[in-house]
Amino acid sequence: MSFALRLRQGEPLLSAFIKTPSHAVIEIAGDAGLDAVVLDAEHAPFDAAALDIALLACRAARTGGLVRVPDKRPATLQQALDLGADGLVLPHIINAEQARSVLQALHYRDGSRGFSNSPRAGGYGRASLAEHLSAEDGRHAVIAQIEDREALEHLDELARLERIDCLLVGRADLSVSLGAERLDDPRVEDAVSRVLDAAQAVGKPTGMFVSSNEDLQRFASRGVSFFILGSDQALLRAGWSQQVRHFHGSAR
Repeated sequence: MSFALRLRQGEPLLSAFIKTPSHAVIEIAGDAGLDAVVLDAEHAPFDAAALDIALLACRAARTGGLVRVPDKRPATLQQALDLGADGLVLPHIINAEQARSVLQALHYRDGSRGFSNSPRAGGYGRASLAEHLSAEDGRHAVIAQIEDREALEHLDELARLERIDCLLVGRADLSVSLGAERLDDPRVEDAVSRVLDAAQAVGKPTGMFVSSNEDLQRFASRGVSFFILGSDQALLRAGWSQQVRHFHGSAR
């Protein structure tokens, strides 16, 4: 079953941000059993060539390849889809009008995606026009990131958009937007609850970026099904920091 279908059905799914453009890191993540990785082209150095190799590694590792895009220009979105992304994480979605404009670029039928069956997504020309249209439209998981004060006033309309598969809460940017300096600020907690309630009222899956298993369990108990748990950089830092502490402690 595709990652998008699993997400839409509310299956518990675990992923992590990949900040390092390395095929080996992605292969390790897949081998460890992650359901997906999120290639962070918004905040990490993923150019087109790096995305190409990273998404190929996702296929080799049999793990979902999601791309958090750096912007919402049609060319940017199309490139990720052509390279074979299994889904897109769309930052800073704030209202239905903006979202519909973005969603148009993700579909051929009833959309404005430019056609090409020559990249990876079209089997390098193997798929006919009709086969490619049928295979691609609706194949991708579309995850809207809610991380702005303005979006909180449009949650109901965003949750009802059929072509959005999941509302992902971005607590860090949401904190900044609300003028808070802590993720557990009451204003942020209230905003998170509003997002979850709006999505769950219409049966829309929700997602969270969390940095600990404790947070994961807390939000899973509130019905969140899709998680981005930490990143490759965070794991490296934590592991090496622990080794350094152990070394200096035992060397004394």
